[in-house]
Amino acid sequence: MGGDLNFEKFLQLLPAGRKDLLTWSALMSGFALNHPATIKLVESLVPPLAGNAQQALLAAGAGAAFWGGDRIYRRWLEISDARVFGSEVHIRSDVDLPSPEQWRNWDGVLLGYCVDSGRPIIIDWDHWMRHCFIIGQSGVGKTVLGEWLMFQQVARGGGLIFIDGKIDEGNLRKIHAMATWAGRRDDLLVVNPGNPEQSNTYNPILFGDADEVSARHLSLIPSTESSAGADHYRQQANQAIVTLIGAIKSIPANPHLRKDGIEGLAYNFLDLSLVLNNQRALEMLLDKINLRSDAGRQLLAWLEPFKTYNKETGKHSVDMRRMKDAFGGIGGRMHTFGTGKFGKITSTYYPEVNLFDAIVNNKIVYIALPTMGKAEAASNFGKMAVGDYRTAVSWVQALPKNKRPWPPTLCFFDEAGSYVTPAWARIFEQARSAHQVLVPAVQTMANLDAVSEELRAMVIGNTWTKIMFKLGEAETIKALTDIIGKEKYGALNVGYGESESNSKQASNAADSSMGSAQSKNVTMREVEDYRVRPTTLSKLPKGEAIVLYGNSKLYHIKIPMVDFTQQFYDKIGKFEVNKIPGRRVEGLDIASHIDRLITD
Repeated sequence: MGGDLNFEKFLQLLPAGRKDLLTWSALMSGFALNHPATIKLVESLVPPLAGNAQQALLAAGAGAAFWGGDRIYRRWLEISDARVFGSEVHIRSDVDLPSPEQWRNWDGVLLGYCVDSGRPIIIDWDHWMRHCFIIGQSGVGKTVLGEWLMFQQVARGGGLIFIDGKIDEGNLRKIHAMATWAGRRDDLLVVNPGNPEQSNTYNPILFGDADEVSARHLSLIPSTESSAGADHYRQQANQAIVTLIGAIKSIPANPHLRKDGIEGLAYNFLDLSLVLNNQRALEMLLDKINLRSDAGRQLLAWLEPFKTYNKETGKHSVDMRRMKDAFGGIGGRMHTFGTGKFGKITSTYYPEVNLFDAIVNNKIVYIALPTMGKAEAASNFGKMAVGDYRTAVSWVQALPKNKRPWPPTLCFFDEAGSYVTPAWARIFEQARSAHQVLVPAVQTMANLDAVSEELRAMVIGNTWTKIMFKLGEAETIKALTDIIGKEKYGALNVGYGESESNSKQASNAADSSMGSAQSKNVTMREVEDYRVRPTTLSKLPKGEAIVLYGNSKLYHIKIPMVDFTQQFYDKIGKFEVNKIPGRRVEGLDIASHIDRLITD
């Protein structure tokens, strides 16, 4: 069985509760049922069974002995130091697995293998769709685990959305290799603002109604609940975007041009930015809108507070300085995404990447955020992408159950702390019904606390599986050890005693005697301690993790690593963008008239 049996460990195998008593009773019953005296007794009491008594008792005894022996073996694995994989730390994994006993016929996700027993930790689909939370220092194995999970997803033909918060060039190479190996090269779509030449086009604000699009924009603005003044400007921005998007969607497009779900005219970041910051761009929009329609009247009503009277012309006009004061912040963010390298990807009216379409058709979408060179812009772009994904999930929820993706879409958010927003809370609550699995990976709990304590509670409370790698930050370690919890167990105290005695008769000094005695006392007391001590979390070796399953079962696992040979990489060649044929879609197209927007 592995490990050394000593007196203290033997005592721990003795009956200490109902389950243990049942185990030992079954084991002893197995031997008793196969004793010759038992067989002879049954034959004498029930003569008709004499011919089959021995076989029946043998089978019953063997079954009882096997069950009892298996329970003792599992108990031994818990208390022994035997480990299949070498490790610098020893964490006792629960004996019961989260997967069915017949794990060779499993249907779910393999996380890794127990360090002590070598048995696989497999999560079935139902519990996998209750989401997974990964936390650990940089460089300890979070991305390796993510690659292992994504490889399984790609291999089985499932959909994948991978938002890479640290844009490692090797990640694109690996995803490309996975897709090619699985024969799914055509399913791979890439959004890479840091390198537009290796990117598909993507417009994260094109699809959805005005309120949904506005919610994505507002995710770029920090929470303003604690500041009435800041909240006023936030609400102004919301009203502006909702009004503008509603007006643009009310403009009838050319019926002969295919729109594929685009209502009214298409638009992009640059169009909206110019309308909020340029007088002539706003006038161009007004010229296209039927001002007598509901959307037109709402637009005019929204513009009314910004109008000023020109005495020279005797007319009212929009004071763009006041507009910029009110919406310059959100307009500036739109301008960032509509120009430069971002603009080469987003300035499209028919994007190649549509997250709803990608989810429904089990596509592989890799979104790389250039966080090193363009930290703020990359973070905001990630927030936009998550907002777009949230809208797509709401649409998938509305589909009949048989139209929702299967296997469930895997959404791996690496280094999620750089683009997490309050909007995440609702996704974790509702994504399961849309057959979505959310797997955020962060470095510390502070990544969630920076947004709000409510978000932290929602993410932790709505993730059935929690995977912890090596940690270094004290507050995070304390929080996780508290989540893992404490346990009560019996602690053995072995005491040794030694005594000597010396007596003599008072009348005769020769009549004296001396004696000595040794004693050994074994006592057991109940103590409570952390299931995983804080120092253990800080000493976990690279590639090992602790899995907390359903807030009750605990496993110490080794993570498999996915890689391909250099020969295979050479064979498939460098990544090339999987371009999708473009289609003509009529858009607002204000930027193409840039000469008309420049004041003489």
